[in-house]
Amino acid sequence: MKLHVQRLQDAFRRMVVDTGYWSPEPPGDHLTAQVRAVRAAPDAAARRDPLAEVVVVALCLANRYGCVLQPPLTSATGSADLADLVTPADAGQPPADLPDRIEQSAQTVVRTLAYYHSDVPPGTRPDVVGLHAVLPELIRLACAGFDSADDLADRLTARLRAARRPTGDVAVEFDPSCAESVRLIRPVQDQTYCPFAQRSFLWGPPPYDRTMSFAENMTAALPWVRRFVRVLDGDVLDGFVFAFPTDVFGESIDDLGRLFRAFVDHLIRTLTSAAPGGLEAAAVTDPQWYLVLEGEECFVSVFAPCYPHDHSRYLHGVQGWMLFMLQPEKAILRQLTVADYGSRSAAIRERFRDGFQPYELADREVDRFVLPLRAGDPPVRWYETPTDI
Repeated sequence: MKLHVQRLQDAFRRMVVDTGYWSPEPPGDHLTAQVRAVRAAPDAAARRDPLAEVVVVALCLANRYGCVLQPPLTSATGSADLADLVTPADAGQPPADLPDRIEQSAQTVVRTLAYYHSDVPPGTRPDVVGLHAVLPELIRLACAGFDSADDLADRLTARLRAARRPTGDVAVEFDPSCAESVRLIRPVQDQTYCPFAQRSFLWGPPPYDRTMSFAENMTAALPWVRRFVRVLDGDVLDGFVFAFPTDVFGESIDDLGRLFRAFVDHLIRTLTSAAPGGLEAAAVTDPQWYLVLEGEECFVSVFAPCYPHDHSRYLHGVQGWMLFMLQPEKAILRQLTVADYGSRSAAIRERFRDGFQPYELADREVDRFVLPLRAGDPPVRWYETPTDI
């Protein structure tokens, strides 16, 4: 049986979507417990259950943090098939120091997770090792503790089959990669003419709670936005998506402008030090202004029901929601370098035009977030709307 790492990632992603979780305890604690079990095992056979769970942890963390494991694993080992990483019985025993090497690799993962979960300001830990750089090695080492690919396959298959939704008082950590907003924006990702959208990896906050105020919902989302920005230090995330229900906020272009003003105002007041008093029209309309959150320059793509089918911000059939996607400049520059930004962004606009969804690039950043209903119309002056949400 082939154990292609991308297919395994897909299988465990489906498991998490179906069950809502993969571990009842924080991932770092769960990984540490499995490594201890590997060390405590009296023989090689007894190690295999915790070793298989180490592989599961690595796959699920890769899914949560947007790590594509196939390229680095293939580069390091020559194969993306975990069956090729086991130590066949006729090749002798795994190295005696295998538990030590697994522990060392796992400790790096745990330190990185601790930083991502911390309150340390982004950009202050240059020693952080991104999960995309260490998880492939952790998988390789765990697989080396098996002498049979069939045995490894059986244990991973059993893990998938045994997964169930948590019951009772089990507290499960929210997974931002499985957020409701991420699911909602998927049709836009799949059908937009942006060439980078389909492979973009997104996070989102907990679902919008209609029993709470707008400000309370935004406050609940902020820890996840901060973690998102912190993860950008070491790993590859492309956007953070908010979803706001139209039965609460309306769906006209005026409703959209009011909501977006309150949205940006809240972010500026809580995630910047430069403007604790909130959004000021004179500041954001300066041609040199950019939205900077937690030290990270961000763009916001706004999708709403008011945009018709021939608009670049069309929702592609998604009903009842307005979607705001924060895109860090780091993610944009991974696709469009400074040198080719102008020519390639022009080519993307041409793709939209050829798809009968033209848009014009406004001169000021502030006018590129909420687009007018028709290309060529005057900019939407959302920053002048009242903050009465």
